[in-house]
Amino acid sequence: MSQKVLLILIAIGSFAIGVAADRFLLISSDEATTKTTDPLSRTARKSQPSRERNEKTNSAPSENRSHNSEEDSTPSDEFQQLIEQIERGQPTNFAALGRSILSMPPGPQRRRALHRLASRWGRSDPQAALRWSEDLTGRDQFATMEDILRHWSDDDPAAAADYVTQLPGSEHTMHLLRDLSHRWAESDRTAALEWSMALENPALRMRAIRGVASSWAENDPAGAASFTTDSLQTVNERHHVLEAVARRWGEQDLQGALEWARGLEAGDQQRATQSVLRLVAEHNPSEAANIYQDIAAELPQNGPISREYRHMAQEVARVWSSSDPVEAAQWALGLPERGSIRREAVGDVTEQWMRIDSMAAGEWISSLPAGRTRDGASERVVHMTTNSDPGTAFEWAQSLSEDHRRFGLIHHTLTEWSAVDRPAAQQALMTADIPAEVRQRFGEELGLAPTPTPSPQSGGESGTK
Repeated sequence: MSQKVLLILIAIGSFAIGVAADRFLLISSDEATTKTTDPLSRTARKSQPSRERNEKTNSAPSENRSHNSEEDSTPSDEFQQLIEQIERGQPTNFAALGRSILSMPPGPQRRRALHRLASRWGRSDPQAALRWSEDLTGRDQFATMEDILRHWSDDDPAAAADYVTQLPGSEHTMHLLRDLSHRWAESDRTAALEWSMALENPALRMRAIRGVASSWAENDPAGAASFTTDSLQTVNERHHVLEAVARRWGEQDLQGALEWARGLEAGDQQRATQSVLRLVAEHNPSEAANIYQDIAAELPQNGPISREYRHMAQEVARVWSSSDPVEAAQWALGLPERGSIRREAVGDVTEQWMRIDSMAAGEWISSLPAGRTRDGASERVVHMTTNSDPGTAFEWAQSLSEDHRRFGLIHHTLTEWSAVDRPAAQQALMTADIPAEVRQRFGEELGLAPTPTPSPQSGGESGTK
């Protein structure tokens, strides 16, 4: 072998040894850093490059940004690290972990991480977890509190329920209480019912009992129904609980639920039937309409009828029109006129249709013959548009055929209109198709009467020539 070849081989070997040594040193350094740094510190350091990458992404053209989904805004390794830390089951600084999760960009991964944290923390120290969740806002607070309370109620349902009763009164609080009492009744109905019945606050008591009764009706609807009618004396409380029982019963046995509802006393009967109709309408509105037609056919031909029959029709119309306002409108127009059943059902269709397609809804109302039904629909339009478009509301108010209602709606519209555009409201009053004495009265009451023009003789020195 020549000397030149030997020197080349020696050089190659030296280079390979050097590369291997460098790699060994770098790996050792990284491992040392990993061993001496806790996961939260690593997450904090990783978040800085993420922010820099996000800033670069934000400066890119909009067409490139549109391809980035909400899920891609957080690196998957960072998210997985947080989840693993929660799931390990070892002693964890939950508060620090919560702060780390909240520093993540909003999105599905952040919500999933909060859910995992709330569930894990709720099992180990629910009271501390709830104190932390109270500082959150909006959807984050609602979801985390729900997760924490659900796990707390598995171990101590009474304590979890007592905590909820101390929260500020809100629909959120009522939802949590109903959910907890429902879950409690699944494992110990007697204790859950006894606790619920002992509540002094009427609103809390009603929601808690409703949760227990709803759970009860899943396995024994007849028993839950008997308890409701026999043990609940307050009408409002009994009616709301009847709704929950009727809905559960209808989910299992529609015909059985309807037969039970029809056998109840007046008031209870209509409330339970209305709840079943709402359930049916959500899945098959035409079937709900047929059921109501059968009910309406049994109404007496003369004399007053309960307003609950009107409410039943409105329930079907409201649900149906949210998915198919045209068919719902056709059905509502065929309802009986007695007891304002048709008028109110058409009004509910109008409201839903206006939200979906206001122009089509307006054309349909204009095609209706003059009378109480059309007036009812027009009245709904006035109330829906007064604040957003008082000029349009004023035109609809003038279209009513009944003077008493027409004058009342014109007065209402002018009152709201004058607060935001006084000259326009004044001009509308002056040109409105109403009697002169009504115009004068409205002008004086609302301060919209025209300012009197000074007489030529009223100014200057009238006796001077």
